[in-house]
Amino acid sequence: MKFAINYSPEAQQLIDQSMINIDLFKCPDFDKSLVQQAEKSRPSYIHFDLNAGQGNLNSFDWLQVEEFLSLTSTPFINLHLVAYSKDFPSIESTSLKEKDIEQVKNLVIKDIQQVVDRFGAERVILENVVYRDKNSDMLKAIVTPEIISDIVHETKCGLLLDIAHAQMTCYYSGENVYNYISRFPVERLKELHITGIQKRNGSYKDSMPMVEADWQLAEWALLNIKQGAWSEPWIASFEYGGVGPIFEWRTDKEVMRQQVPKLYNLVVK
Repeated sequence: MKFAINYSPEAQQLIDQSMINIDLFKCPDFDKSLVQQAEKSRPSYIHFDLNAGQGNLNSFDWLQVEEFLSLTSTPFINLHLVAYSKDFPSIESTSLKEKDIEQVKNLVIKDIQQVVDRFGAERVILENVVYRDKNSDMLKAIVTPEIISDIVHETKCGLLLDIAHAQMTCYYSGENVYNYISRFPVERLKELHITGIQKRNGSYKDSMPMVEADWQLAEWALLNIKQGAWSEPWIASFEYGGVGPIFEWRTDKEVMRQQVPKLYNLVVK
């Protein structure tokens, strides 16, 4: 299992100064020059901005995806499992009725199959997203572990488990996050995402510095992997920091200097 962090100039400076160590940079899919810059210090892999569940993958630039795959050390094409309320106007956000679940699954699996047909199921991984509450723009069905398990097994794809997304979902739902994650198809785990969760302006945000609850959850997940209870993913990524206005306000060199070595040791040792 390798260790990665979101690419940022600040992280690159720390690496070049031998203040932190990683195996790879995790890069977004919108800027080849960013990848070229990252690879001056470490190999990189791409996290694609692709959703399964919106019925729009036909319009995506798959040649660009293939170019990024050839330029980097990216073994998988990731898809976020989504079910936005606007795409399913007849379904209440909290509904777990069988007919509603089938409607969601049918569209999600149809999207996934397009990618599987192009790259093969063994190269596709599926990521869990966040459900906040009954007013969320995301349907509860798509974050229900049993439904995710059904989708993963029916498509024969792998799981990209984002424990921060799971943690946020459970903060809103009141579920126990450890029980919630344990219901995922962890025998199909291919990639793990870790980051901190903090409340900001009245709502929970991820890609934040780690606090005690985040460390406990990360240690538990990594222990499950190392003890063989879960499959070992190819990489665990610390989704802290980044580029652009979405991430720059939460990219602190001192946070990385303190937290990356601790997490690196948890992952690789």
